[in-house]
Amino acid sequence: PARSRSRTYALLALGILLVGGSLAYYLVVERNAADQAAATAAANQKTIAVLPFLDLTDSMNEEPFADGMTEELIHRLSKVKGLRVPAPTASFYFKGKQLPVAEIARSLHVSYVLDGSVRKSGDTLRVAARLVRADDGYVVWSESYDRPVDDKLMVQDDIANEVTSVLAGKSHAF
Repeated sequence: PARSRSRTYALLALGILLVGGSLAYYLVVERNAADQAAATAAANQKTIAVLPFLDLTDSMNEEPFADGMTEELIHRLSKVKGLRVPAPTASFYFKGKQLPVAEIARSLHVSYVLDGSVRKSGDTLRVAARLVRADDGYVVWSESYDRPVDDKLMVQDDIANEVTSVLAGKSHAF
């Protein structure tokens, strides 16, 4: 009877180990495979995330303009046929966070990231934008736009149109 009970406990323990091992395997290996499949699917699609533009002005008082620039770019790029763009709430989650581009892209399931900055000198705003390939972190396109500061909405509109036109033309290279 005691030996039979010991054998039962041993078999029960072995069963628990097998179930636990199988679960651990699934959580680590299968989950990783699912993440890799999602990353591969993103790489095979035309996907781009627009990260919040940085306010690099001396007085750091152009953050609303920089955020508006980000919003306008997301809006315009999302209208490009065949291009998928994560929503502003997804992009703005990364505002102020210092993470590698590859990690952000993996989180957002995109193959490219568009980021940039806003600077100001006198009555001129300079908006810099750059497109980064997520898999290797290399900049594949970059441009700076200088505009008078008198009508900020028009500046956002104008630059978003230009960036969208350029990227829509490059979308075959995505």
